[in-house]
Amino acid sequence: MANIARQSGFVTEVRQATRELWLALQKLEAMQREWNALDYDNTLTEEAFGGENAPITAQNVSDVVFTTANAIRAVLDAGNGTNLARLL
Repeated sequence: MANIARQSGFVTEVRQATRELWLALQKLEAMQREWNALDYDNTLTEEAFGGENAPITAQNVSDVVFTTANAIRAVLDAGNGTNLARLL
């Protein structure tokens, strides 16, 4: 009985992680639009990288917002998006 409960819990956790991944990608893609609209290539200030954001750079942020998010989107568009959508 405990094994069935753990298996059910496992499936639930996978589904939750899937929803979080799905939503995180959507958020990063929305942040691409914000980056472009506010021209962060030219307007992101050094002050944005103080405190808890040190020693992150604008390039580090851009790499995640664009390069990594686009790579994840490409993987999903190649057929893996269906795998995620089945568990949403």
